[in-house]
Amino acid sequence: MPFPDRMLVFLAVLELELWLRIDCADTQGLSSEFYLSNSCGDVPKGTAGTFQSPGYPQSYPSDMDCIWVIEALPEDLVQLEFTVMSIERHRTCKYDYVIVYDGKGPNKVEMGRFCGSEVPATLQTSSNTMTIVMQSDSSVELEGFSAQFNTFRIPSGNGQTRLVGGRSMYSGLVEVEFDGKWGGICAKQWGSSDAKVVCHQLGFTGPALATRIKVSERGTPLAVSYAKCKGDEKILQNCDIRRTGKCTSNKRAAVICQVGESCAALKSAGVLESGLFIVDPDGTEGGVDAFPVECDMVSDPTTGISIIGHDSEKRMRVTPCEEAGCYSHTINYNQTSLDQLKVLIEASESCEQYVSVECRHIRFLKQRWGWWVSRDGRQINSWGGAPTDSGKCSCGENGNCALALSTCNCDANDGVWRQDEGFLRDKSTLPVREVRFGDTQDVPAEMAFHRIGALHCSGHGPKVPVLESCAALKEAGFQESKEYYIDPDGTRQGVLEFAVFCDMTSDPFTAITVVSHNSETRLRVAPCEEPGCYSRELSYQADLIQLNALTRVSESCEQHVKLDCRHIRFIQSGWGWWVSWDGRKMSYWGDANPDSGSCACGMSGSCSDPGKLCNCDSNDHIWRTDEGHLRDKSTLPVRSVHFGDTKGAPLEMAFHTIGKLMCKGIALQRKHLNLAK
Repeated sequence: MPFPDRMLVFLAVLELELWLRIDCADTQGLSSEFYLSNSCGDVPKGTAGTFQSPGYPQSYPSDMDCIWVIEALPEDLVQLEFTVMSIERHRTCKYDYVIVYDGKGPNKVEMGRFCGSEVPATLQTSSNTMTIVMQSDSSVELEGFSAQFNTFRIPSGNGQTRLVGGRSMYSGLVEVEFDGKWGGICAKQWGSSDAKVVCHQLGFTGPALATRIKVSERGTPLAVSYAKCKGDEKILQNCDIRRTGKCTSNKRAAVICQVGESCAALKSAGVLESGLFIVDPDGTEGGVDAFPVECDMVSDPTTGISIIGHDSEKRMRVTPCEEAGCYSHTINYNQTSLDQLKVLIEASESCEQYVSVECRHIRFLKQRWGWWVSRDGRQINSWGGAPTDSGKCSCGENGNCALALSTCNCDANDGVWRQDEGFLRDKSTLPVREVRFGDTQDVPAEMAFHRIGALHCSGHGPKVPVLESCAALKEAGFQESKEYYIDPDGTRQGVLEFAVFCDMTSDPFTAITVVSHNSETRLRVAPCEEPGCYSRELSYQADLIQLNALTRVSESCEQHVKLDCRHIRFIQSGWGWWVSWDGRKMSYWGDANPDSGSCACGMSGSCSDPGKLCNCDSNDHIWRTDEGHLRDKSTLPVRSVHFGDTKGAPLEMAFHTIGKLMCKGIALQRKHLNLAK
């Protein structure tokens, strides 16, 4: 999801030296170069330029936060090449670093975070704007960087990419813009590497799932007949793309950009490189928006660690004041709300946050002169390393406080500099929302400094295995109703795994596997006269062969069907039918026996016309309905529905509603197989 720019703490006025070079042999005429010396940020404009960190080649300043924004013409892209990189080295570039973004403002996407002495590879945007941020702390200042940029235009068009028709902003049909027109991509050769490039181009840095969507002849126009990516390209246009040629598939390329629930979930999915990622702890259809976190994928070999920084991580002086809690400092977390952090914390196995107070001649927890505030606004009377609301710091819990105190070192209230520090680990209280201190009025005798660390959350509960169905997942102990991946015939054989929704609560004995499709709303039958002249083919979230595998391993399956009608002929008259998953014509309707030529009312003898087997075969001017459930597993799911005799509108009309495929339980033979195992 979009997230706001960091606050620009320091912005110096540039000393800008501009040389215009006129190349007589260049038919383009004028080009420009920028040489930015002793500068901290600017908005360079031109086709090429060079700029450096402030003070280069001497040391860059400490406590610096600089931003450069390179803007090309609307149709152009930006390339950036670092020629020198000499910035304080750290494994995750935590202290001094340069971050390069594609775009600007709240929608910009991180392309890389750099420090040390290794020169990064050339970077290229997918938009006409690039943002470069450099930040330093209060120690170890080196030479900095020197970089050069140029702008260029893709001859075939601006190459924008978007997703349409998906269930969320993270999924859908891939469309590419060429020459001002949008079109789809032939899905015949579409694979995971191609999907990865599309998702990364759109700013989603987690795993990507390649899917295919069937389109009609008059559906999405074709823009790319062939696309093949290695997976490391920055934009789709850098892949092997062919715009000419025929597509022999009636399906178009689609993707599901898998935004992980946390860094732990991303690592479980195979993301092993540390960096900035977008996570969504309650899922893409949950209550809070996705947000950026720093993922540490190396410190713990078993899981990823989600790190959320804030504006108060440095050592900060407590402003002099006398009363209890008179000093207040609120913690503002980077691009993240407390509601979002609450969801992340609840979804994580463990979380912790470092806190420290250095003190001289002050009172602290013993007389309630200082405290911190939890995320939900509660005053917490304890400090790092001690139980919540115990009135103690770590030394009080461990029995090693100065002067044999039972609470905290900072309760000594003497002229010696002391410290209380430790980690807060109570997930119900984290993160720290605010810190409060007092008794610091008499400077310099009374003084205090606090330091609040970033929030660290690791783990994501037990890893969810890919099992045969939702019923199998429930038997394995998973109780939460949400989206899971299943593989009915087992992993690494037969059909591929696919996503379904698992209803774990409606049936107390088992779970229900729910599969959606594109025709669940009430749809009007288009006017036409001949039997079956109207056809509606259903497109499911999985292939029909995958869904047939699901029905075979399930104890029972059903699909609700409904037809609202007026003055038409239906099944008994041979004017309407539905088609099974494998293409067989089915001449019966919901809650009737297979191949009975009947609807539910015909089975119970309750049809509006006693001589008919369906209400909709009455062919009169009264609105009537036939509905019920289809339950023959060998035929499900419904592949298509066919109707006719609706040409004489508005007298002749019909509407159909086809429900989701719902399967529950474990087939008897499957139970025996599991017992044998």
